Amino acid sequence: MIDHYGKIEAACGLANTWPTNLFRSKTFRRELNSYRDQIHQEHKCLFDSNPRSTLVEFLEAVNGQDGYVSKECDSLSTLKDHFQVNRKDPKCRHVFFEADHSRAPLYCSKEMFLFTMSFLQVMAPFVDLLLGFGKSRSRKEFHYTSFRHENYLAASQAQSFASPRLGRSGQEVRHCYNLWGVEKTVIDDSPGWSIRQTAIFHSFDIVSGQALWVNISANDEIKSRITDAVASCEELQAESLMDLEGSFLATLKTHLVAFEWCLENWRQYITYLEKMLRNIIDEVEQAPVEEVERSLALDTKGLLRSLTAPAENFSQLSSPTIPTSPILSRHNTMNSASISRLKERTFTNLTGATIQSTSRAPPRATVPTSPIIGHTQSPPSAKQGKHRADQNRDPFDLLKSFSLDKLQELNGIGADLHTASLVMKLDSEVLINVLEYYEGLFAADEFPERIKLRRQGLVEFTQRTNSIVRCFEMERARIATLMLLLHDGKGLFEHILQFRNLEQGKLFNANAHLNQQRMEKFTADMHSSTLTMEKVTVSMHTIAEKTEKETASMHIITLVTLVFLPGTFVAVRLGLPTMLAWISTTILTFNQTFFGSGLFQWDDQNPLTSTPIWKGDFFLLFAKICFPLMAATILIWLLAYYWPHWRAYRRRQRSADEEQGGKDPEELGLMDDGDRQAKLK
Repeated sequence: MIDHYGKIEAACGLANTWPTNLFRSKTFRRELNSYRDQIHQEHKCLFDSNPRSTLVEFLEAVNGQDGYVSKECDSLSTLKDHFQVNRKDPKCRHVFFEADHSRAPLYCSKEMFLFTMSFLQVMAPFVDLLLGFGKSRSRKEFHYTSFRHENYLAASQAQSFASPRLGRSGQEVRHCYNLWGVEKTVIDDSPGWSIRQTAIFHSFDIVSGQALWVNISANDEIKSRITDAVASCEELQAESLMDLEGSFLATLKTHLVAFEWCLENWRQYITYLEKMLRNIIDEVEQAPVEEVERSLALDTKGLLRSLTAPAENFSQLSSPTIPTSPILSRHNTMNSASISRLKERTFTNLTGATIQSTSRAPPRATVPTSPIIGHTQSPPSAKQGKHRADQNRDPFDLLKSFSLDKLQELNGIGADLHTASLVMKLDSEVLINVLEYYEGLFAADEFPERIKLRRQGLVEFTQRTNSIVRCFEMERARIATLMLLLHDGKGLFEHILQFRNLEQGKLFNANAHLNQQRMEKFTADMHSSTLTMEKVTVSMHTIAEKTEKETASMHIITLVTLVFLPGTFVAVRLGLPTMLAWISTTILTFNQTFFGSGLFQWDDQNPLTSTPIWKGDFFLLFAKICFPLMAATILIWLLAYYWPHWRAYRRRQRSADEEQGGKDPEELGLMDDGDRQAKLK
C-alpha cells in the first residue's frame, strides 16, 4: 500500500490556508475559500495573540501503553514535535481547545490551531462551529446548531489517501456538531445561569479503529467529564480499545458524555425561572384590586353636583382631599375653611386695603364633598377614628409594587423561557440527526460486519439518546405551561397597570374640573378688582390734572414774588422790632422807607394843593440797585431749580459716550476712507 504521508506534510506546510489545503473533502472549492477568508477575517477575535496564554491539550490512548496520557502544548514547535513523532496515531485522541468564558478568545494561537486542523485533516464544515466562539461584546450567532458529516467507506478509493505510517487506512467516517447546555455561573458575586456551547469533531477509521475527537468549549467542563469517563467507564478505558468493535462502542459512549452534558442542568434552570415567575404571579394574583377599586369609586352624585354648580357658588363646593396635582402630593391637603380664608386674603390684597367689601355673607356650615367616595370627608366623631385613618391612607400605595420594572422582569423571564425551549429543541434535533446517522451507517453495505454484529451497543446508544430527547420534550412541555402562566399573569399585570392609570385619570379629570371652577371664580374676582382699579385710576388721573394746574399756579406766584421781592426789599425798610415801637411814633413815620419818599416831593407849606415834583435822579438810583438785585435773585432761583436736572442729563451723556467710546470707530461708522487706509497700513 502506498503511503501518502507526503500529502499530510504538504498540507501542514500550507496550514495557514486551511481548509483549502485538505487533500480530501466533499466541500466545494468556493466554499472552502469562503471558510478560509472568514478565519482570517475573524482571527483576532477567535484566537489569543498572547504567546504566554496559548495552550492545546491532548488526552491520548496509544497502543502498547496502559491508560490515557495527557499532554499540553504551549507553542507551535512543541505541537509539531508532538504530531511528527515516528509512530502511528493513538487509538483514541482527544484534542481540547478552551477559552476563559463563552465570549473570550480561545487559548490558542491561529498558527497552532490551523496546524492542528491540517495535520488531523479536520473537515471544512467545522469552521461553521468555530465561528460561534471568540471574543465578542454580545452573544454571537444566536444558538446556531449544525450537524455535518462526510463518509469515506469505499475501499477502492481509500488507497489514494491511506497513510500506513500514521495508521490511517483511508476508510473513515467524519462528522461534526455542536450542542448547547446551561451551567451555573457567578455573575457580580451572585449565582446565575449561563447557556454555553461545545463544538465536537469526530472521525473514526473503520479499519484500524482509530478515533479522533476535537472539542472546542468555553471552559474545561467537557474535558473534565471525558477525563472522568475514561477513568470510570469500562468501555472507554484503553484496554477496551484493542479491537475494532471496542473502539466503536467507546465512540458511542463518548457521544453520550456530550449528550448528557447538554441535558444535565435544564431541570434546575427551568425550576429557577419558575420560582422567579411564580413570585411575581402570586403577587399579581393577590393584589387588593377590589379594595382599591372600592376606595377609588366615583361619587357620581357629588360629581354631577359639582359639574352643574355655577362658578359664583364654587366657594361652597370644595374638594379638600383632591390637591392641585395628585402626582406631587395626595397627603398635604387643606380644609375648606383654610382655602376660603386664603382666597379671601388673596383677593383683599389684590384689590387694595382701601377697597373694602360692602357686605360679607356669613359662611354656611357645609360638608365638603369629593367625587371620590373613599375620600369623602364626614363630620368627625369618636366612632370614626380607625375608619378615618384608613381613609387618609393613599389607595395607590397598594399598587406601588406594580411598576414597569416588574413588567420588564416578566418579559425577561419570558425571553429566557423562549430561549431555553429553542435551545432544547435544537439540541434534540442534533441528537436525532446523530442517531439517524449511526443507524444509516449500520444499514450501509460498506460498513464493517464486525461492528454490525455488535448491534447491542447501537441499541443501547439509541435508547439513551431517545431518553435524552424525551427529557427535552418534557422540559419543553413545562416551559409551554409556564409560558401560558406567564401570558395570563402578564395580561393581569397589564390590566392592573391600566386600572391604576384609569383611576389616576379619574382623579386628574375631577381635579381639572375643580381647578377650572376655582379659576372661573378667581377670574370673576379679578374682573371685579379690575373695574375697581379702573375707577381708582380715573380718580388718580383727575387728581393729577388738578395737581398739575396748582403746580403751574405756584410757579407763577413764585416767579411774581421773586420779581417784586427785591424792589420791596429796597423800597420798604424792615420795621423796627416790636419792643422798640413805643420809643417814637415820629421815628417810625419819617424812617419807614429805605430811601425815604424822595421820588415825588410836595410843597411842605401847601401839600394839599401843590403838584408833586418828580425826582428822576432818585428813581435812577433806585433802579441801579433794585433791577440788578432782581435779576440776580431770578438767576439764582433758575440755577437752583434747573441745576439737578442738568447734572442728571450730563451723567447720562457721559455714560452714553463711555459705552460708545469702547467700540471701534469703524464699527460706529465714524472713520473716513483716509482713516481706514492709515489703519490698514
